[in-house]
Amino acid sequence: MAGIGFRLRKMLDQESYLATIQAYLYSGLISSGPWLITVLVLGAISLLQRGAGHWSCEQTIFRPTVVYAYAFSLIVVGILQMPLTRYLADLLFARDFAMYLPTYVGALVLVGGIQLAIGATAVFGFADWPLAYAAHAVMLYVTVSLTWVAIIFVSAAKDFYSISLAYVVGGIVSVGAGYGLQNVRGDDGYMLGFALGQIVTFLLLSLRLVVEFPSALAVSFDFLRYLRRFPSLAIVGFSYNLAIWADKILFWLGKPGRQVDAFLHACELYDVPIFLAYLTILPSMSLFLIRIETSFYRAYKGFYSAIVHKRSLPAIHRERDSLADSMRLSIGRLLKVQGTVSLVCIAAAPYLVGPLRLDWAYLSVLRIGILGAFLQVLFLLASIALLYFEFRTETMLLTLAFLLTNVAASWITLQLGVAYYGYGYLTASFVALLAAVIVLDRRVAALEYITFMQQPIG
Repeated sequence: MAGIGFRLRKMLDQESYLATIQAYLYSGLISSGPWLITVLVLGAISLLQRGAGHWSCEQTIFRPTVVYAYAFSLIVVGILQMPLTRYLADLLFARDFAMYLPTYVGALVLVGGIQLAIGATAVFGFADWPLAYAAHAVMLYVTVSLTWVAIIFVSAAKDFYSISLAYVVGGIVSVGAGYGLQNVRGDDGYMLGFALGQIVTFLLLSLRLVVEFPSALAVSFDFLRYLRRFPSLAIVGFSYNLAIWADKILFWLGKPGRQVDAFLHACELYDVPIFLAYLTILPSMSLFLIRIETSFYRAYKGFYSAIVHKRSLPAIHRERDSLADSMRLSIGRLLKVQGTVSLVCIAAAPYLVGPLRLDWAYLSVLRIGILGAFLQVLFLLASIALLYFEFRTETMLLTLAFLLTNVAASWITLQLGVAYYGYGYLTASFVALLAAVIVLDRRVAALEYITFMQQPIG
């Protein structure tokens, strides 16, 4: 994302309040668009339903279906996410733009085929839904999967306005079509309308890529060799995405969860406050994209440029120290900004229960979730830094630890009772962050030694 971050940062150089606001809004949409728009769309549909005096989407199978579509599509696509990202980075470094669009088409064909098979098998094999609803649910699942792929590619696009517009337009279509069709078709209207909005987002993102990266080659599956070349990256993507959802799945199937139908499970007591807690980390994601990653990349490039150009050892040490200072400054900035936002949200949580029409039982989980999300986003950014330095094995072990700790700690809190809900996720985020910081600090302290020792002899 550093490339689009540099382009957004140019807006800040205009030194106007309007340009600054626009830059951070674009940054937030680009870094967090899918889940941000989805939460807002579901909230808008629910409020419209309540305002009209109809049954809200919480009382139907619609919302659990959407959650399942996003959860399991992200987990499966996670296997390809990191190797594909690495392959695209290598293409961009080599300035081989002609392979960009064919690779996109190849990834869509592969992911679309696999996810269609998985979605159709799960829905038609185990769910007892009406045929139309089942077909539209599968359509949503495949579309969301393809959108995850598109997001990997659009980070290289220059037109961040079009990318942001795609999310907004798709969200508006989802709200309008979902609410309108519900009056005619019930739950299936919800699903069809929501899916149509996601299709609009996917098509607009794809159009942006076609315009910006034209190619005479139709399709390429060359990226698949990176799955064999970097298996640790496949494990990182899969285990991290599974870790995000592991605690939710446990609560769905545990005592506080409820069986919505033969196929779906939900746990509003846990899901709703945790999803709201995720919204509070939007400032961190925006700040990372527009300032932190760009500053870090400059220092990172300076260090490796000093090695490539065979500068003296003291000069390399100075560049390494500059890189370490940049990382410390970035962490400090994140702690100030996101820490302040999180503390304010925790303090304001009781005042949000009424306006958002939440159950007071959500309050404790919401506060713990806000703190857990804060620690999780710091862990994510530390993991990204490790991957910049090619510490793939370390990152793989850290994400696996995050997954296993979240499963174990969340299971324990389930046994302890409602007063402890959320503490498992908080514990996992803290342990993962602490381990990541220790690993990152030690690796950066010996970075020049590790860099030279990793080079092939001869």
